[in-house]
Amino acid sequence: MARQLGFRHIETIHAIVLTGSVTGAATRLHLTQPAISNVLRDAEERLGITLFERRGGRLIPTANAEALFTEIERSFIGLESINSFAMRLHKGQQAVLSVVSTPAFGASLLPTIAAAYTSRSENSLLSVHSRAAHHVAALVSSGKCDLGFGLDVPDVPGVDSEIIGRLPILCYLPAGHRLENEVLIYPEQLLGEPMISLTSMEGVDSLASAAFSECQRMPDSMIECPAAITACRMVVAGLGFMLFDTLPSLVCDPSRLIVKPFHTQSKLTYRAYQLKSKVANPDLERLIELARSALSPYSAADLD
Repeated sequence: MARQLGFRHIETIHAIVLTGSVTGAATRLHLTQPAISNVLRDAEERLGITLFERRGGRLIPTANAEALFTEIERSFIGLESINSFAMRLHKGQQAVLSVVSTPAFGASLLPTIAAAYTSRSENSLLSVHSRAAHHVAALVSSGKCDLGFGLDVPDVPGVDSEIIGRLPILCYLPAGHRLENEVLIYPEQLLGEPMISLTSMEGVDSLASAAFSECQRMPDSMIECPAAITACRMVVAGLGFMLFDTLPSLVCDPSRLIVKPFHTQSKLTYRAYQLKSKVANPDLERLIELARSALSPYSAADLD
């Protein structure tokens, strides 16, 4: 039976995988090279397996070492989280709010929201995460995040949501497109154009189908893309058009992009998600109001 590894063995294996050599690991851990070699030798003897192959002065992890490294990384992430929390306690920074949003919302509006919030909440730390629309409410439901910002999804048990904005659908075209002088883009004008389809990752997988329902057919989808910002950059590259709200355009190069109003009554609805609670949380309420204010300039009246 293999003997157990100690923490010194674990951090040595971790350091060698990261640096690729005994010398690099010794530098990283502030130890001598003989000390690293001895710990590695002892670890392999305890486990009864070879962890590294020696090739031209480099240590190449075996499959066993790679598997062990993956498990060590999980533990180290947990340790870093604990140390980070301890440092915040030392600084008197005890309040931690975990916020999750869809990628487009996170890249375009969340930095402004975070700046406004932290300017008046010096003892709070925002932990920010980016997830697909259908994962935002799920992370809030599981208690892994305190607040979520994302597109409208079906109700999740135990989660409250409120609308923070409704944004009109726009048509994204590459610079120089034949429709660049149009004031309003109609679905039938796009039937011969290649389309970049958004998948459910952004929560709008049925958007195009609804928009073209009266045309009896859809434009040909050339690419299916999981995130609106990536799809926007594909439009810039000339791969096709995209239907979405204005948020991706806020982080893409405007000189290489045409964004036009699109003739549809549909709008994308954004919500704030939090756990059901009888106790109001002023910090969460402030973040929600900041998000509502950030979305407000991009809301618009229905198009005829």
